[in-house]
Amino acid sequence: MKHLNETQQRVFAYAMKPFAALSFLSGGFVIYHLLAQRRDKLQRMYHRIILAMNICVVTVAAADFVGTWAMPVGTPYRLGAAGNQTTCTTQGFARIVFYLAVPYYYSSLSIYSYVAVEKSFMEKNYRHIEKWIHLGAIIVTIPLAIFFLLFKKINPGLVGCSVEEYPLGCIDDPNVPCQRGGDALSEMFKKIYGSVFIIITFVIPPMALLFLRASIKKASHGAIGSKGKKKMIESFRKEALKNLTAQSALYLLSFWSTQILNYITALTIIFTGYYPYYIHISGLCSSSFQGVVLLLVYFRLEAKTSSAKTGIETCEATRDSAQIQQNDSGDIRLTVADIRVAAEAERKSVDSSLKYSFNIFDGTPDESSPWANFLNPGDDFEDEFKDDSSSCFNINEDLTLEVYDNSSS
Repeated sequence: MKHLNETQQRVFAYAMKPFAALSFLSGGFVIYHLLAQRRDKLQRMYHRIILAMNICVVTVAAADFVGTWAMPVGTPYRLGAAGNQTTCTTQGFARIVFYLAVPYYYSSLSIYSYVAVEKSFMEKNYRHIEKWIHLGAIIVTIPLAIFFLLFKKINPGLVGCSVEEYPLGCIDDPNVPCQRGGDALSEMFKKIYGSVFIIITFVIPPMALLFLRASIKKASHGAIGSKGKKKMIESFRKEALKNLTAQSALYLLSFWSTQILNYITALTIIFTGYYPYYIHISGLCSSSFQGVVLLLVYFRLEAKTSSAKTGIETCEATRDSAQIQQNDSGDIRLTVADIRVAAEAERKSVDSSLKYSFNIFDGTPDESSPWANFLNPGDDFEDEFKDDSSSCFNINEDLTLEVYDNSSS
């Protein structure tokens, strides 16, 4: 749609602004949270990537909020045009760079997750990939933006300045010569930009998470040892896969929900020639809302991590209490009552350990973590779990509970 009536002009000019404002505030809050409230989190690569992504979010949201105001005064069929070519070019350059950078950083989290889980979240073993993540963000955005800038391809579009021909629609109308853009080279690079966006958004994240799922399914699959050891490995595997499925669905579907309507609009136009006006407006608003969605996903996963840490602390408190009772007694001779007390403490310890959450993005960077031992077991895997007093998972669990049940009867 190139020529809009007055109502449509108002919708395109103002519909996105409240969503862009909410997105700006959401991204700004995450930045404030990481830089002012919880600066300690920035010691972890995951949170540094989140910070970089939200800087991109607030930039895109600001450009979306400005909208048609940045277009040169007198732009046909664009309500609110109050700028000039410089403001239009500035807005368009920012949108080209940061609109692609947001899904790029979001996509990089899936690759980061695969590497982090493989390395048991010991960041020292994979910290080197961070510079390549940021370098990649520059490579996939800046060169294209510079090309569009130098060859005057940034012009007024429907809701703001971006990669468009001017006058808008001249490429489809032989009677209207294109003053800026509209040539074959511009269209080729525009398609490259769109293809990169699709690959980054819809191809790389699910592929990386599928590789992660496969690595977890085969982890320690051939382990030999006692029945308790095999049972523990299978228990960890099932719990890890369950958490992976839930967190992957939240991670993928939440962001895809902000982009899918725009792709439905494009596919409808390509295959039918029909312009779905209402779907397009809804898609523009939902993509402007991405900052809010990303904030909710971030703090939802953070809540899972906090819950897991609470479970670990409870487990450790139970273990310490049991050790104190043993030290106070100073006697290794156990009565039936002693066995019941010890078994009950062990049962509570195991129950507490079940709160341990396998966070695929921000897991516990602890070599004594059951996930670390499960994913990268050594030759003394069983001994580590049997003897490590820092772990709540004990392969003698079944034996202890069996003693408790027999003594109860």
